[in-house]
Amino acid sequence: MSLDFDPSIDHYKVLGVKSDASQNEIKKAYRDMAKKYHPDSTGGDKSKEARFKKVSQAYDVLGDSDKRAQYDAVRAGAHVGANPFAGGGRTRRGGRPPGGTHVADISELFAQMFPGGQTRASGGFPFGADFVSSQQSPFGRTQARPQAKPTPAAPSERKIKLPDGQRGTQRGSDVYADVRLRIDQAILGTVAEVTTLVGTSKVKIPPGTSSGTKLRLKGKGAKRKSAGRGDHFAVIQIDVPKNIDEEAEKLLAQFMQRTKPPART
Repeated sequence: MSLDFDPSIDHYKVLGVKSDASQNEIKKAYRDMAKKYHPDSTGGDKSKEARFKKVSQAYDVLGDSDKRAQYDAVRAGAHVGANPFAGGGRTRRGGRPPGGTHVADISELFAQMFPGGQTRASGGFPFGADFVSSQQSPFGRTQARPQAKPTPAAPSERKIKLPDGQRGTQRGSDVYADVRLRIDQAILGTVAEVTTLVGTSKVKIPPGTSSGTKLRLKGKGAKRKSAGRGDHFAVIQIDVPKNIDEEAEKLLAQFMQRTKPPART
């Protein structure tokens, strides 16, 4: 089997674009170079005419999405300076049957096209992939192409006001609102009243609770589009006193000393 392009030629380099360039970038590069090297504007310069032919050949391959896909696939498995699908020559694993492609070459090519999956000479597709569309293969047959599964969209977020006037954040059907505690309440534990969209609830704050801790109130959030409600999350925030006297400083130092973990031996 022969192809109508030579994979040993780097058409991307000819057009001066990267291998991941978009079709629009390829088209723009071709127009700029074609204008520069067109025979009508080069005054009969043979070297520029030759360059124009190379530019035209490169765009003939890269400007067509199907040809470009074949070209990229072949170059991914081709030996340097040789076309593995042309007649004659030798492969890395020995000879090639007259007029055909060595089976080992096909397996190696698919291994490079679909890394990480088990390959077979007749398919070589990675197991577990979902195949819902097709494209023309470099071997002239139509083959399935794996389609990536879409990433779930992040839930929408907006600021809301709770019944007591406090502001919170709604993410999807879940609600997040701060609950402010004194230091002693956070250390010793307490019971706090939390206002939600469906009323007020009493929440037990465990001793030793740190700032940023989220306490979940199931089913106390916003209405879901389908049925039921999301959850309300009470986000603990500890208020630290700014003005303390000398005696309070001494007591705080003693407290920290008494709660200091024992030294490791």
